[in-house]
Amino acid sequence: MTRKKYITISVAIILISIIVLIGTSYALLTMTIEGDKKISVTAGILKVDFTDGNYINLDNAAPVTDKQGLKTSPYTFTIINTGNINAYYHVSLEEEATNTLTHNYLKMRLTNDKGYDSGVVYVSDYEASEMEIMSEQTLEPGEDNKVTYQLWMWLDYNADNSAQGKEYKSKIVVTSYDRKMGTNAVQLVKSKSNEESLDYNSATSEQQKEAWVHSHPATEQTEALTDYRYIGADPNNYVEFNDELWRIIGVFTVDDGTGKVEERLKIIRNESIGIYSWDNKNTETGAESAYGKNNWTDARLNYLLNPGHESESVGGSLYWNSGSGTCYNGQNNATTNCDFTSTGLKEEARNMIGDTLWYLGGTLSYTSASNGLASHWYSYERGTTVYNSSTSPSDTSFVGKVGLMYPSDYGYATSGGSTKERNACLNKELYNWGSSEFSDCKNNDWLYESSYAQWTLSPRASYSDSVFYVSSSGFVYYTGSAYSSNGVRPVAFLKSNIKIVDGDGSSSNPYILKG
Repeated sequence: MTRKKYITISVAIILISIIVLIGTSYALLTMTIEGDKKISVTAGILKVDFTDGNYINLDNAAPVTDKQGLKTSPYTFTIINTGNINAYYHVSLEEEATNTLTHNYLKMRLTNDKGYDSGVVYVSDYEASEMEIMSEQTLEPGEDNKVTYQLWMWLDYNADNSAQGKEYKSKIVVTSYDRKMGTNAVQLVKSKSNEESLDYNSATSEQQKEAWVHSHPATEQTEALTDYRYIGADPNNYVEFNDELWRIIGVFTVDDGTGKVEERLKIIRNESIGIYSWDNKNTETGAESAYGKNNWTDARLNYLLNPGHESESVGGSLYWNSGSGTCYNGQNNATTNCDFTSTGLKEEARNMIGDTLWYLGGTLSYTSASNGLASHWYSYERGTTVYNSSTSPSDTSFVGKVGLMYPSDYGYATSGGSTKERNACLNKELYNWGSSEFSDCKNNDWLYESSYAQWTLSPRASYSDSVFYVSSSGFVYYTGSAYSSNGVRPVAFLKSNIKIVDGDGSSSNPYILKG
């Protein structure tokens, strides 16, 4: 007979670390509370009520299913704004250094009465260094001035015998601060975004500078999603990143490659880092032809931009590590000198970039209004149509740090102009945006660059060596060879906890980011 596993866990929930909000004067209050009755703590304009005392004690707890875990009594606490100004706060876990039970065995669910629901997640899903279980929130004064949270935590049913006799303790830390301490970048962009129904030409000049809501249907690799994109010739989407100017493409729902999905900021360098081949392998070095290969997973430009390829003798992770040496450029494995010591990613910037699942779908057809609009490209990119070789099929996704823009990013970024309004541009295939009739489309698109062609991430699925690019004339077309030389503007998704601490997003006063 199998003996049921019984494990004792003491999960101590201890509040509170709060930065007091009283005018411009700030003081740090750290408090450890003991007892098992209802407790209230007030600091400045923020008050926290502990409904069930200060700790959860799971004596003789056994591994349980998620269904059983959610039937247990949750730990409840309420945050109240007692002042007459907005309060900004976030909630995180602070694990004890003496823990003997790894959080890999623990599951949790966090909800609040404002509609938030984390769903069932592993505690280990949160960044180990941050453990931020609720990103920055705004609590307004007035009648709707409080929010109540419920936290369930239990031992995963699949925990093995190594969990027996172990202990886990974790503080809940509620941190409140003035906006000068930073506002979550994702929340700030979303809070300023215009409704999808608002016509660009009907918007005020201030509204035209902010992002727009975009709804997308499900694709082969994604469910129906909503994102927030900047459009027009020069919106307020500038950020200071890596000690240089970058631009915010928007806020997107992304997978980090492990199945964890969250909204994150997508940014692109304002200028190219140089002119390089997308890939220039030949038949002797892994390609099906002498013109390179359009599989991003092992593309030479990918190896240049991303970490993990330092052992490569040419180009390997040089941009990621701010290095110098030789890079691939030209046919048949040709190289050129390259130096990223001043333009490559610095440590602070690298630490802000999160792993991302990049979609690598391409297309066969794209030259008409029935198959070449920005909306079509969005579906292609997240589809599974790639060059299919029986010996070396291309990949449909890739997990990494740095990528390139998509054709749809370019297409959706237009506001149109007086001759061709935005809707006319979005209903015209990107292949023909280079024509004089549709010059309003490219000229009022902040991603357009007239001085050089720009690589995109998308392959032409008809051949093994063709990749799409945005030409200096404004149209989207494919190169006959991946070894061609085009401009490279790195793109990255920042971690969800990145904050904006200053700036208004204009070119003269870009957003300042803080990790």
